[in-house]
Amino acid sequence: MPRTKKQHYVPQFLLRNFATGSRKTPKLWTLDKSTQNIRYSSVREVGHENLFYEHHDQDGSRVELEDLMMRIDSIGAEIIGRILKESSLQLLSEDFEWLSYFVACQMLRTPMVRKDMENIREMVIRKWGPNVRAGDDLRTVGEYGPEDSKLSSLLLLRDAPEFANLLQTKVWTLEKAPKESTFIIGDNPVSRYNMIDRCPRGNLGLNNTGIELYMPLSPRYSIHIICPALAENFLRMDGVAEAYSNAINRGIPVQLQPENVVFANSQQVIWAERFVFGREKIDLSLPIDMLLTNPELVSGPGVRQCPEEV
Repeated sequence: MPRTKKQHYVPQFLLRNFATGSRKTPKLWTLDKSTQNIRYSSVREVGHENLFYEHHDQDGSRVELEDLMMRIDSIGAEIIGRILKESSLQLLSEDFEWLSYFVACQMLRTPMVRKDMENIREMVIRKWGPNVRAGDDLRTVGEYGPEDSKLSSLLLLRDAPEFANLLQTKVWTLEKAPKESTFIIGDNPVSRYNMIDRCPRGNLGLNNTGIELYMPLSPRYSIHIICPALAENFLRMDGVAEAYSNAINRGIPVQLQPENVVFANSQQVIWAERFVFGREKIDLSLPIDMLLTNPELVSGPGVRQCPEEV
């Protein structure tokens, strides 16, 4: 079987859910946050990098994960396709486990993760110099480079089962946009949010109370994953308790208000490293407005280098 050069970090089946046009050449609208340019793009031509899942060392060792990712995407596509067809998140336990594994992999397989690793290396060099070593490492930090960051990000996928296990302890619901609203999706589709401020400590860990995760499945549906404590609060709130009870216990989608969709879409913009995708061009008006008023959103929320000291 010939090697696939264009390797997608956002699965094509997920992008096709947001696309229009023929089945052979589906297209969607793509916003490049770095330039604020919008273009009508083929699904095959977005959400990928050449040989994204491959690393070849000088000593001949190789890491090639494209086949594994294709297998995971195939299972994820089948389960998500059924969710959308049935408009229900009522899953068999085995399907739920596979879906959690798919979401975990999606969290770890993005350009932002890889960029963060390289940024950390550069920040260490800047603060302590290129000759710093970690523990018994024979190489200095200055002797590493982007290809090493790529390898580290690929090896990070070994932690996907642990992430999946944590996701399985959360409460999952399916959410439905109203007719006048649509979900969009970014190049880092699993966004995180927590209304509980723990400054200066982080609050976006999967074990943090209040953690919420969003992953859009189509312009109409999105998965919402929340900590059990937050779910308990929803079940006690007037006006939404019944809807969340049906969503949690029977898989029935929670019907959102337009402002809820705007919030979910804003998280896709914030978490996207570079690209945001929508079915219609007008769907990208929110990201454009956000970039105009908050230019710092030009890149994702990951580890970034500090500005030059004066």
